[in-house]
Amino acid sequence: MSAFYDRMQATAERLIARFGYATQLERDGAPTGPPHNPQLGPATQHDCTVVELDYSLTDRDTTLVQQGDKLGLISTAVDIQPGKDDRLLLGGQLYHLIDLQPLSPGGQVLLYEFHARR
Repeated sequence: MSAFYDRMQATAERLIARFGYATQLERDGAPTGPPHNPQLGPATQHDCTVVELDYSLTDRDTTLVQQGDKLGLISTAVDIQPGKDDRLLLGGQLYHLIDLQPLSPGGQVLLYEFHARR
């Protein structure tokens, strides 16, 4: 069954690359300094590919979705596993990930779906 999911992951990566665009995922740097006063290290950028999607009208207003929020897909062709504490550069502006869900049938991640806000 793994060969099937390998093909599905390759298809997802190919389609996101074709219809999406290259951008960067930003992650806080490792803490530095003494244990009693740690300082955040410089943020690290990781190249990734995303596809932005539109929210349906039923998902807007009077829900958790606010005007200006972004919804989309992140390809698994990235050198780190995205996390909710990461930020995503979309349209030249940095967005914080509000929700991040992997699509992982059979335990293999095919892509990540995100909800982001400035």
